[in-house]
Amino acid sequence: MNERQQDLLERLTAQYKGLRRLYLVYLAAAVLALVFFFVDKRITLALLAASLIFHLTVVRGRSRAYAGAFVHACLQSTLERTLQDARHTPQSPLDPEELRQVRLVAANPAKGSVLTQEGGTGSYRGRPVRLSDAGFTHTFDMAGKRHHEFVIGAWVTVELDHDTGLDCRLIHPKVMMKQSRDPYFGGERDLQQVVSGLPDWMEAEGWLVLRPRETPRLPDQPFLSAVRRLAGSTQLPLALCVQGSRLHVYVTNRILGQKVSSRVSPGPAVVETDFFPELGGILKLSDAL
Repeated sequence: MNERQQDLLERLTAQYKGLRRLYLVYLAAAVLALVFFFVDKRITLALLAASLIFHLTVVRGRSRAYAGAFVHACLQSTLERTLQDARHTPQSPLDPEELRQVRLVAANPAKGSVLTQEGGTGSYRGRPVRLSDAGFTHTFDMAGKRHHEFVIGAWVTVELDHDTGLDCRLIHPKVMMKQSRDPYFGGERDLQQVVSGLPDWMEAEGWLVLRPRETPRLPDQPFLSAVRRLAGSTQLPLALCVQGSRLHVYVTNRILGQKVSSRVSPGPAVVETDFFPELGGILKLSDAL
């Protein structure tokens, strides 16, 4: 554990201890109210009202602050593993409409069908990097009924230092249901499926590869080999898009925002665990472009 991680953990632990003391005060007030129930019910009511106000105005605010600090410690230490100038951002640095326009994951046209939250920024070898939790909602017909698919995961955008001339999407078959995916991309008339010239491993696994008709070139072999290494290093389905000077990668079911419990004291795992193990491989993809 380095000095930065130690400082994050110490501050988080101090917040946790302060929050636990507040919970004890709140609990003591509740017990005292119960005791006075057999003495004077008016005192009981006054104590219950005071404890409720204390919880709403003090405890709940401190609890939210601790939850935010916990997530910050997790993600800040994770991002610093691979990014320079890493900074965790509670608000997403990625605009939902920006993600929709990439046309990588099926989504309804309504504004709220793409949501982003909790993320971070930094740089990798001088390339700006933004990442965020992202969720997509898509409605489709199946067996004569309307169905809704919800896809969640972590989205990473890397700004390249040159225009690749590419506009290509590589999508693992498990990213979306086929019944949802096919109608969505079928409505994107300028995108066509690539059915030949793909690596054997990609054809065997059933990857969907899409590109505009006027951009026939696929990424070179070094990039496809890096994709294979990344896909082999995780059990989570991936979707990727190389579009001009940007690389977009979506890792399904990878959630950056961590669950927070006020019952368990934070330990070294908060800052020592890598909560986004695919990030290093994603950044290496940009080296191959």
